[in-house]
Amino acid sequence: MTDKHYEGVFDEDIPFIQMELDIRDVHQIHQSLKYHAEKWYGNDEYEKQRIDELIDFFYRMILEYKFHVDQ
Repeated sequence: MTDKHYEGVFDEDIPFIQMELDIRDVHQIHQSLKYHAEKWYGNDEYEKQRIDELIDFFYRMILEYKFHVDQ
């Protein structure tokens, strides 16, 4: 997205999507995001920040899964 006007502001007009993923899907998305970040050639700092935040978010899901499985 190129529209940065919603940055940091809750906007009821932005749609939210709810999904169910198994851990393999979460891991694949995480790997894909990491690959995209490594090959980053853009100059949009906001987009790069969002990618980094998504990498962190998916990694936290993986850690949460590992924590619950190892118990």
